[in-house]
Amino acid sequence: MTIELHLVLEFLKIIKEREIQTGKIIPSEVERQCELKKIESGLQHVVYDENEKFCLDTGLILKNGNNLQLTEIGEAIIENKESREKINQIIIENCLLKSEFSNKIMPGLAQFHGDKENGFWYEKNEVFRLFDSSEDLKILRDVGLLVKDDDDTIKINSEFYQNETITGYRKKKKPISQKDLEAELRKSEETKKKIGLIAEKIVVNYERRRLEEEGCVEEAKRVEQISQDWANKGYDIESFDGKSDDLIPDRFIEVKGTTGKNFSIFWSQNEIEAAQELGVKYWIYFVREIDVENETAPNEPEMIPNAFYEIDPFDNDPYNKKFVKESESIHVTKRQEN
Repeated sequence: MTIELHLVLEFLKIIKEREIQTGKIIPSEVERQCELKKIESGLQHVVYDENEKFCLDTGLILKNGNNLQLTEIGEAIIENKESREKINQIIIENCLLKSEFSNKIMPGLAQFHGDKENGFWYEKNEVFRLFDSSEDLKILRDVGLLVKDDDDTIKINSEFYQNETITGYRKKKKPISQKDLEAELRKSEETKKKIGLIAEKIVVNYERRRLEEEGCVEEAKRVEQISQDWANKGYDIESFDGKSDDLIPDRFIEVKGTTGKNFSIFWSQNEIEAAQELGVKYWIYFVREIDVENETAPNEPEMIPNAFYEIDPFDNDPYNKKFVKESESIHVTKRQEN
């Protein structure tokens, strides 16, 4: 099914014409008019079956016995046929987010990442996985509910961040069995672990190359990924700032990686404590846009030196506004009675 908004509008016009001419809308007559339009317009033509289904699903028309009937929403679209912006708004608010069609798209929209800076977004190359049909995704972009933020990110239009249907659905939690939940968690953890290991490999290679280019050949040889043997160290890689007389590492790197583009990390209490203790020697390297299949990334890591001071995890510095911190959970223990 190929749905395009200008063809939907043409379909509604045909229906309206039949209503004006005959006083009733008989599907077979509308289909015949679509076929005549096909002869006139060639490749860009209205296909009856798919447009009828879309208009029924989105509440633009109703079936009244053996006839069709324009709804108030369908009438409103025809009345505003000269304003694409108004038509988009009507379809988004009254069709896509409120009709039967919303059941098809809301599960996908609910999976968009949310943050204070970027609103609701998803990786462009992965967003198609969220929807059953590429045609559903196409119509969402056609009407402007989804917009391209940059070359790598698709966002929900900021005008609809506070739409009750979107916010309400995102808060819902569908029932899930313990077995399915555990399976999902295992899959998620396996994916995160794989991405993390790829990111660490990328950073090790980057550090060795950086040091070699600075003439620090011996130091480059001693860059070491320690995370596999010392998981609770609070960082992943031991490296060097530059030349070292004793070849003792003096740059300790915590690696964070993502397949997306936006900076977003989880920083554990153990890692924060290590950052506080190591001070200027502790760095965070953020690797974005990881290609899991090829184990590569298109850009150099984003580096944050003296990460405890720069990120300010406990908001000790009221003037430090570089990063937004959000608590995902809290650690609760019970006081021991004397």
